[in-house]
Amino acid sequence: MDEIKREPKCVIISAGDFSPVDISLYEGDYCIACDAGFFYAQQMGILPDLIVGDFDSASESGPVMMRSLNEIIENDPDRIVKLNVKKDDTDTIKAVKIALSKGYKKFYLYGALGGKRIDHTFANIQTLIFIKHHGAKGYIMDVNRMIMVAENESIHFHKGNTGYISVFSLSEVSKGVTLKGLMYTLENGEIKNDFPIGVSNEFIEDEEAEITVEEGTLLITLQF
Repeated sequence: MDEIKREPKCVIISAGDFSPVDISLYEGDYCIACDAGFFYAQQMGILPDLIVGDFDSASESGPVMMRSLNEIIENDPDRIVKLNVKKDDTDTIKAVKIALSKGYKKFYLYGALGGKRIDHTFANIQTLIFIKHHGAKGYIMDVNRMIMVAENESIHFHKGNTGYISVFSLSEVSKGVTLKGLMYTLENGEIKNDFPIGVSNEFIEDEEAEITVEEGTLLITLQF
């Protein structure tokens, strides 16, 4: 039997809240750890292809962890991209830019939620839009959560999904919004960014779900 051909992906491990998960990396995939995300990678036995950051959060992780990072900085400097603390790019979006330059079109972001700074959560949601606007697909992943964006397109979900799915407008208004195969449906409607009408919808396990937005940008959150 022919081996299933997988599209190479970039896995980015950031320094937000993180629970160890099974991250499968195949030949051709690329893994970038952002700052203290390097220590999360260590917990899962992953040596990232690249470690990006100003290392402000890494310095708070204790002497043992810093010693491990410093060994890589000293012995494998090509694996390190050191950023200035005063910069426009977050560590995560810098990692995205690097991977885009290498041709990657699918991104999975871990450790991109929570943490000490809620502003980084919003920054990472904006990073999903940045990925979308550069012709790629991006997903923020957690143990039982996933966040994605849809823009002028349809997103399909296979049968068998359970749990909550919420849809919010990131643009002032998203037009031509259709929700199918969910507990609450919508046909060619509008969702605005000042009213959370799309919160707490639910999958129907034996139906395929579909979300369409003809004009605008939707934030889609899944809680499994």
